[in-house]
Amino acid sequence: MNRTITSEESQYLFDFCRKHYVYHYDLQVELVDHLASSIEEQWHENPQLEFESALKNTFNKFGIYGFSKIKEQKQKELARKYKRLLWQYFVEFYRWPKMLMTLAMTLALFTVVKLVDNIARVLAPYFALLVILGFLYLILISPKNLKIKGIGNQKFMLIESMKSIQLAVIFLSQLPISFFNILREFEYYQIKQSWFLFLISLFIISFNIIVWGYLIYIPQKVKQHFVEQFPEFAL
Repeated sequence: MNRTITSEESQYLFDFCRKHYVYHYDLQVELVDHLASSIEEQWHENPQLEFESALKNTFNKFGIYGFSKIKEQKQKELARKYKRLLWQYFVEFYRWPKMLMTLAMTLALFTVVKLVDNIARVLAPYFALLVILGFLYLILISPKNLKIKGIGNQKFMLIESMKSIQLAVIFLSQLPISFFNILREFEYYQIKQSWFLFLISLFIISFNIIVWGYLIYIPQKVKQHFVEQFPEFAL
């Protein structure tokens, strides 16, 4: 029977990674698996080899800079994995019938802006509400969203990546205000062409759905993935 890493030895490897400046738990998991595989390969050849000796052999094989390269490689692989995961969730979010919902809501908003004398009466309240909701999200929802309760004070690349995206989305959600100012500058509020009003309606609805997806829907999917990957932690 081949010798394998015990739970105590696995914990030692986690401590070893932390001592070498690997602070994200999900990255530690990747490196611990890598180290454990190397140690178990040595045990396959020499079952009597001490754990510390096997780890030392592995580290010496990498070298100080070699371990840093392995760390950077695993970090890049994990970052690519998370990008694919978030993109997958976005595609799932915006598939049918979300597209039909977008069209229906666009037509409803288009009907409203078509009826008013000045589209500023629709856009001004919308942008004001957008700013208010953005601040409320940052203050009330964001601190609780993706909050980790578990053992110690672990950091996770997945959680920090999602939080960075959310902050970027909240920032971008304020950019339509510039669009509002452009309309005012060129006096487009009086334009009644249906194609123009439809494009504005489509932009507003699509933008809102995308923001809602990144701030509400995708974090929920990330939580599900997180619990599956790290059941010892809770969100």
